[in-house]
Amino acid sequence: MRICILGATGLVGRETITLIARAWPGATLALFASRDQELTLDGKSYEVLGASRLEAQDAPRGDLAFVALDDDHSKRYVPRLVELGYRVIDKSNTYRADPKVPLVVAGVNSSIVDDSVRLVANPNCTTIPLMLALSPLRREFGLSAVTVSTYQAVSGAGIAALDSFLADARDGFQALDRLGLPFKPSGYAGNTVPHNGGTDESGFSSEERKLIFESRKILSMPELGVSAQCCRVGVAVGHYENAWVTFDRPVDLERVAGILGDPAKSPFVKHLPGAAGEGLSALHCVQDRDLALVGRIRPDHRDRDRKSVCLTVVGDNLRLGAATNAVRAATRWFPSADRDLQAP
Repeated sequence: MRICILGATGLVGRETITLIARAWPGATLALFASRDQELTLDGKSYEVLGASRLEAQDAPRGDLAFVALDDDHSKRYVPRLVELGYRVIDKSNTYRADPKVPLVVAGVNSSIVDDSVRLVANPNCTTIPLMLALSPLRREFGLSAVTVSTYQAVSGAGIAALDSFLADARDGFQALDRLGLPFKPSGYAGNTVPHNGGTDESGFSSEERKLIFESRKILSMPELGVSAQCCRVGVAVGHYENAWVTFDRPVDLERVAGILGDPAKSPFVKHLPGAAGEGLSALHCVQDRDLALVGRIRPDHRDRDRKSVCLTVVGDNLRLGAATNAVRAATRWFPSADRDLQAP
C-alpha cells in the first residue's frame, strides 16, 4: 500500500504519519511539502519532496493520499492526486461545500464512503467533535437547534503561529505582570481574541460559517437552526466548545448520559459524568487524543418544555479534529490494523 501525505511537515501532517503507522503498518510513504527537505519525527528521518514534483509526468502513483494544505494548494494538487489513482482525503475547506464530495465524520456518516467515492472532505476541527456528540442524541430525541461557543487552541492556526505563541508566552509570563500588559493585545499569548478571519457582511467569520454549514451537511439537515461564535484562547492544543442544544422531544438527562457513555451508540466519544466538568479541559483532551470528551450535561432552565440541554465538548484539534478523523474515514476503503482507528 502506497500512501501520500501532502503537507507532511505541518502539525497535522506529522500527526498523520504517526497514525498511519498504527492503521497500516508497513505502508510505503510518499511525503510532500513546499520544498525538498528532511523531516525528523519520533527519532526517524523521512525524505520529503517538493509538492511540484507531483505535476511531473513520472509522478508516483499510489493508493491513498492525505492533503493538509491551504485552499489554494488543495485546488491545485487534489485533482492531480485523483488523476494519479489515489483515493484522497482533503483537510482544507476547498471541497466541503461541493455537493458531489462527501463531508465525513467517522462514526457519524462514514457509511457514505464506499468504493465509488474517490475524494472525501474532512470537516473543520470544531465540527468533528460536536457532530460526534450530537449525532447519537439526534437519533434518540430528534434535533431542532444548536447554539455553540468555541474556544480554540492556537495550533489550529498552524505551526508558525504555534511556535510564535510559545515564544511570546514564555517571554510574557516571565514578567509576572498581574494585568498581562507585556502581551500584545491582538496576539494569542495570554489572551482571548475573536476568530474573525473572513468576516463577511453578516458579521460572522469564516470559522463560524464553516461550523454552521458543515453541521447541516453532515447531519443532512439543511434547515437546522445553528448559530456559532468562535474565538482563540491562549492554549497550544485542544478545542473547547459549549453548546446549547434543543431537541424535538423532551429530554431525560440520565438517558443522554447513558447514550453518550455507550460506545456502541456513541463511537469515539468519552462521556465524563458530573456537572462540574472534572476531567473536561483542553489539556485533558491531549491525554485522549482520538476521542471527543463530552460532559457538563445540564438542563437549560429557560426551556419549560425540557427539550433543551447545555453540554460541553472538548477535542484535540490536531488529532480528533483533523488527522484522526481523516485516517478513520480512509479506513472505509482500507481497513485499519488498529481497531480504535476503524470507522464503523
